[in-house]
Amino acid sequence: MNLRRAAIRACAAALVTFIAAVQASPRQITFSFALIGDQPYNNFFEPATESLIQHIGNQPDIHWILHLGDIKGGNEPCTNELIERRIAQLQRSEIPLVYVPGDNEWTDCHRPSNGNFDSQERLSFLRQQVFSDPRSLGKTNFRVRQQASHPYPENLMWQQGSTLFVSLNVPGSNNDLLNPESRKTTTSKAMQLLLARERAIDAWLNEAEALFLDERTRPTETVIAIQGNPIDGSGGNDINPKKNGYARFMERLVKYINTTNRPVLLAHGDTHRFKWDKPGLQKFGGTPHTDFLFYRVEGWGHPFMNTWVRVTVNQGQTAPFEVSSQSMPSPAAGN
Repeated sequence: MNLRRAAIRACAAALVTFIAAVQASPRQITFSFALIGDQPYNNFFEPATESLIQHIGNQPDIHWILHLGDIKGGNEPCTNELIERRIAQLQRSEIPLVYVPGDNEWTDCHRPSNGNFDSQERLSFLRQQVFSDPRSLGKTNFRVRQQASHPYPENLMWQQGSTLFVSLNVPGSNNDLLNPESRKTTTSKAMQLLLARERAIDAWLNEAEALFLDERTRPTETVIAIQGNPIDGSGGNDINPKKNGYARFMERLVKYINTTNRPVLLAHGDTHRFKWDKPGLQKFGGTPHTDFLFYRVEGWGHPFMNTWVRVTVNQGQTAPFEVSSQSMPSPAAGN
C-alpha cells in the first residue's frame, strides 16, 4: 500500500508542471462552457450545426464548447471524406472546442449502411484526424494532456482554474460491447477490446486522482465527459459486466468519487434528450455520500438542432454546478 501511495505521489508531482501549463484560462471563481453533441446526422443538417457553433461562439461568457460525440448519423457511411468534413466543421469554431469520440464514427462503422468498415481501423483514422496533436479543436485552442502510455490519445485531461476535466472514450452501443454479425468478430474479442479500454480508463483516472494529493494542483471538482449514456442508455439496468458494457466504468466512477471526495459532474450524450439530475449509484457500490457528490448532465442531440446546454462552474462550492438548457433565437418575422 505504501509503495502504491508513493507511486501515486510521484505521478502527481510529474503532473504539476503540465497541469499548470494546460489551464484553459487563468484560475478563477466562476466560468461557463457549452455542451453539444449527437449532430449533425446528415448533410442536410450540417448548416444547422454550423449555425449553432457560431451562435455559441458569440456568447461572451462561454469559454469553450464540449462536443459529446456522434458527428455523423448512424446510417451515414464512415468514409474518410465524411469524417474529415465533419471534423473540419468543428475546427471552424471561433472558440476552443473539445471533441469526445462517439459510436457513430467508429463503433458502429461495421454496419452495411456505414460501409462495412473495421471499427478499430476507423478509430485509428479518427485518432489521426483529431488526436495527433495535444490541443483542442477550434480556430483558437488550448493545450490538453493525452493518454499516450497505453496508448489511448483520445483520453484527455485539462484544468480550468481549480476544475479538472477528463474526457474518455466510452461510446454508445453499450460501450462497444454490442457484437452483431456485421462486426465480423467473436464475442470474446469484443470483450477483450472493451477490457483493454477499461484498463486504460482505470489508469487515466488513477492519474487524475493523483492530482488531489498535491495542494499545488488539488482540484475542487471534476467534470468527466463521455459519449455513451451509462445510466439509462444502451446498457440497460443490468449490473452484469458481460451484459452491461458500462457496469465496470460506473464502478470505477464510484471509486473516483469516493477517492477524491469532491463533486463530480458526468457529462454524456447518446440519447439526445437534455437531462440534469442526480442519479443514485448504490447498485454500482455507491453510498449516500457518493450520491451527494454526483451530478449528471446530458446534452441535446439530433433533431434538436437549435438547442444547447450551458454549464456554469462555481469553483470550490459544495454544489458547484449550474446547468440550463439554451435555445437559439427564432428568426425575426419576415426574414
